[in-house]
Amino acid sequence: MKVRLLALLLLLAPLCAQEPSDDGEKLISSEGVMEHLRYFASDELKGRVTGSAEIALAGERIIAVMKQHGLKPAGDNKSYEQKFSALNRVCRNICGVLPGSDSVLRKEHVVVGAHYDHVGMGAFGSRSGEAGKGQVHNGADDNASGSSALLELIEALALKPPKRSVLFLAFSGEELGLVGSKAWCKAPTIPAAQLVAMLNLDMIGRSRDQYLFIGGLNTGSTFESLIRDVNKPFGFALELHGGGRGPSDFDSFYAIGVPALFFFTAEHADYHTPADDADKVNATDLARITRLGYRLVRRLGEGAKPKFAEDARQSMPRTSERGVEGPFFYLGAKVAVGQDGGVVLAELSDTGDGAKNGLLKGDKLLQVDGKAVTGLEQVHELFSLKRPATPLQMKVQRGRKTFTIRFEVRKA
Repeated sequence: MKVRLLALLLLLAPLCAQEPSDDGEKLISSEGVMEHLRYFASDELKGRVTGSAEIALAGERIIAVMKQHGLKPAGDNKSYEQKFSALNRVCRNICGVLPGSDSVLRKEHVVVGAHYDHVGMGAFGSRSGEAGKGQVHNGADDNASGSSALLELIEALALKPPKRSVLFLAFSGEELGLVGSKAWCKAPTIPAAQLVAMLNLDMIGRSRDQYLFIGGLNTGSTFESLIRDVNKPFGFALELHGGGRGPSDFDSFYAIGVPALFFFTAEHADYHTPADDADKVNATDLARITRLGYRLVRRLGEGAKPKFAEDARQSMPRTSERGVEGPFFYLGAKVAVGQDGGVVLAELSDTGDGAKNGLLKGDKLLQVDGKAVTGLEQVHELFSLKRPATPLQMKVQRGRKTFTIRFEVRKA
């Protein structure tokens, strides 16, 4: 009986750990986030193209939620809007601030950002070619998912604001090349020196097998330990990357020296096509990712201020065409599982730093920076979180011989 009881408790432990941490987090639900998402991804909004009448409607919904929950205007001229020009149109970022609860720390701000534009009727940006033109590209995942999570976070955090203020930014023009976030960072409505960290939510609606990519970990001194800690109750299968650059709005904040993180559940076949619809969103995990974001923002709003550090690599999943594998970046090598189950260098560029420092195709990796190599995924993570321009030490096996190589890895 005791054994069965212990087994039951162990089974229930992860579920209990996922219970909301406070009353604010309890407000985040799959029903709530999907209510917003279905509106943003409705045919009525015609794909929310930058500068259109339809994206203006989406912006009004965001402003209404900000007003409802007591956020102060943080745009131009004491408004919720920051205007900029794109496509020969007047475009708008939506800006609202939740004042912090501490009289001193409220002068510092944690930024939560998401873009709310998409590619409209497929005249540009569609991956469906001519067949996509004239069809509504609803962009449920890209990025109604991140915009809806942002609204849920406004409601949840407003119930009990953290000590630091939280600046919520909904960007337009992301699909045109991060135009809106670049415009904000060029003329910030809150001084950049007051920004503690930035969390970017972009395409977080298609998690499979509890997968979540988080980029930008090397840009803030506390980020890696913080992310691992807040994820423990949720158990997401994290793919982590240190790079601070990438094709989303966190890149603009990295460029002005703000530690910035990027939540993403990876690309899929419906990306930038008319098939990116609300019924394909994983509502359960979208809510869980939002709750993880809630705990992260609260910790950033209460705890140590992360120090900015440079890592100018592109921060994208390995599955992405725009991703850069860590072993290839540092070694000019691709890794694979060898016949004995270990990790070996399957390909090696003659011009890469690995070959230049004595590595050969077929070498088996035993250690990286003193950490024993246990599997392929772990090797990718070790290199993805490796900081550029730092010493690299590798222990490898070649035939019956083992040896160690050391060299300075290049800058990103």
